[in-house]
Amino acid sequence: MSWLKGGFLLLLLLVGGCGYHPMSQPGALPGGMQTMHIRLFDNRTTEAFLENAVTEAVIERFSRQRGLNLVESAAQADAQLSGALVGYTLGASGYSQLDQITEYRVSLSVAAELRRRSDGKVLWKGTLERSEEFPSSTDKAAQEDNESAAAQVAIDRLAEELHYRTLANF
Repeated sequence: MSWLKGGFLLLLLLVGGCGYHPMSQPGALPGGMQTMHIRLFDNRTTEAFLENAVTEAVIERFSRQRGLNLVESAAQADAQLSGALVGYTLGASGYSQLDQITEYRVSLSVAAELRRRSDGKVLWKGTLERSEEFPSSTDKAAQEDNESAAAQVAIDRLAEELHYRTLANF
């Protein structure tokens, strides 16, 4: 029984001596920050209303993060996330043997930054891009629906990556 106590003591010393420390609150920002404001993303593309879809997806993704509270006003926040859609492209990505387009690719680019409000320090800054392919259609309404659905998938993936990148080091 004494060897068990000794082994436990040794384990405590090893764990304590190897630099082990408990993880911080999941999703918590550095320096004890707990609140974030997400600004409406700017839209620097020619696609109308894309900024609303991106902002909504980013808010939805960050709102699921435990230990992080989203606030409506920048004045109430410890940090602010802002960004801009800087690219939206649509192009053919697949062709049939008869050289007809069978698939398109929609690509979106977002530039964003996370800034601490108290001193304006940039905590994270980067540009992210996501693409999604969708089948072509001879029906114009179906083609537009396919493009919208593919764009939404790309937007959701951008929001997920933005969430990961901004909070990964914390």
